[in-house]
Amino acid sequence: MASSSEPTPQQDHIRRLLSPERAETLDSLRILSLCPINVHDTVADIGCGPGYFTLPLAKTLKNGRVLALDLNDEMLAACRDRVDKARMGNVEILKCSEFEFPIEPASVDGAFLAFVVQASSDKDRFLSAVRETLQPRGWCSVLEWYKKETEWGPPLERRLDPGELEVVAREAGFRTMGWRDINGDHYIVTLRNT
Repeated sequence: MASSSEPTPQQDHIRRLLSPERAETLDSLRILSLCPINVHDTVADIGCGPGYFTLPLAKTLKNGRVLALDLNDEMLAACRDRVDKARMGNVEILKCSEFEFPIEPASVDGAFLAFVVQASSDKDRFLSAVRETLQPRGWCSVLEWYKKETEWGPPLERRLDPGELEVVAREAGFRTMGWRDINGDHYIVTLRNT
């Protein structure tokens, strides 16, 4: 039996998601600069995890707000702790399920999805549910893994290359605005609600 001082697998995962090494390859401010964010927007950070992008989003949205959603209680607790320590008053933390978000339909300006599309059991249904939260012409930025072997990350069979993601997004009712390489392992696609 493990002692109570040993971190759980989930705590190890949270630590890795917030590590300085990760920040070297995933510069949150550079990534957010590629999103069509307006300082007044309300943005849903769906699959926020421990808040790696939530805090930079909140700082970017000086006159807006962030809805940080996740289905995992430990991730939400880690995010809440980081938001509280940073004293970010424009973040609301919400528990969701994979396809249902506690957000009024057509109520957010944008959605930010970091490495969550690949994790979905039904990618088309997931993106359709995200699209329902967006206002007409709302934006959705999707950060994902290329479909290639990397040192860590999701199994190869779950990953989508940009072209595959564009097809799924189109089937969910989005129009692709373009995509950019981030670091050779990750890319970002910007979608628009049609």
